[in-house]
Amino acid sequence: MTMLESQHHMIFYPEDRTKLDACTKRRACTTEKRSLPTAILIPHASYSMACEALHRSFEQAQDLKPSTVVFLGPLHQEVLAEHEPAFLFTPQSESIAIASHIHHFDITLAADLNTRFAGHVMSEDSYFTEEPALELTLPFIQSYFPDVPVLALLCGNCDKERLATYAKVLEHCTNAQNNVLFIVSANANALLPATEAAKHAAAFIETLKQGSSLREGLRMHTISSCNTAGLDAIGRQRWGRQGWNILGMFLRGREHASISAEPDENEKRVWHISAVLGAHHANQ
Repeated sequence: MTMLESQHHMIFYPEDRTKLDACTKRRACTTEKRSLPTAILIPHASYSMACEALHRSFEQAQDLKPSTVVFLGPLHQEVLAEHEPAFLFTPQSESIAIASHIHHFDITLAADLNTRFAGHVMSEDSYFTEEPALELTLPFIQSYFPDVPVLALLCGNCDKERLATYAKVLEHCTNAQNNVLFIVSANANALLPATEAAKHAAAFIETLKQGSSLREGLRMHTISSCNTAGLDAIGRQRWGRQGWNILGMFLRGREHASISAEPDENEKRVWHISAVLGAHHANQ
C-alpha cells in the first residue's frame, strides 16, 4: 500500500492527536433536511482562523450518508510540462497519515477517472505534498463522516473548454457513486489590502448567492478566489444550478454580519466563507 507523505503542516492544524480531535469534534446542529448529491463550501487557513467556518459548513451536511466525499481543492502549483495537458490531479497514493490517523482515498473512482478522462485527469502525488488545504480538511471529514473514502481533485484556473470537462468529471462522479458529498475548498478572496479584499469578497458572495458563474468576475479582476473552477464546475451540475446559501462570513476567526473595511485600513486580509448549496433538492 502506498501512502502520501503528510507535510506536517503544524501551522495549519495541531499535530497532537488529542488537540486535533478536540478541534474537529462533530457538533450537533438542527438543519434543513438535504439530499445527495450536494456541496458545501469551506475555507483553507489555520484552524485558529478557520475552525468555526469549517464547522459551520460541515454541520449542514452532518445528517447525510455519503458513499464518497469528493474534495475539490485549488491547485497552487504550476503544472509541470511533462504532465500537460492534464489539469485535474488526484493522489497516486491509497492513503495519507495525519496525526497518526490514516485517511483512505477512493482509488477505484480515481482510476476510473484517469481512464475515462485520460489526458485531462492524472494521479500525481507531487501536487499534494505542499497543499495543506486537503490535509486540514481530512480530519473534519473523518469526524463528521467516519471512514468514508475521499476522492481528492486539485485544479487551477480553467478556460471554457477545460471547465466543460471538469463539469463532466463531476457528473461522472455522481453517476458512478450517486450519494456524493462535494466539499469545495476556497477562500473568498486572495490576500489583498483591506478595502480591495472586502470588495472582492462581497462580489464573490453575491455571485454565489445568485448561482452565477465566477469566470466573468475572475476575468474582470473583481473576484480573486483561488478555486472558482471548482465552484463553477459544481454550478454546471443539474443539481447544482441553484444559488449558494451563505452560512457565515469570517475574518481572522471572528464572524462578521457583513463584509466591510475602513477606507484607511491597509492591512492585507483574506475573508473566509461558510456556505451550502441551496436548500433541499430532489436527486434528479
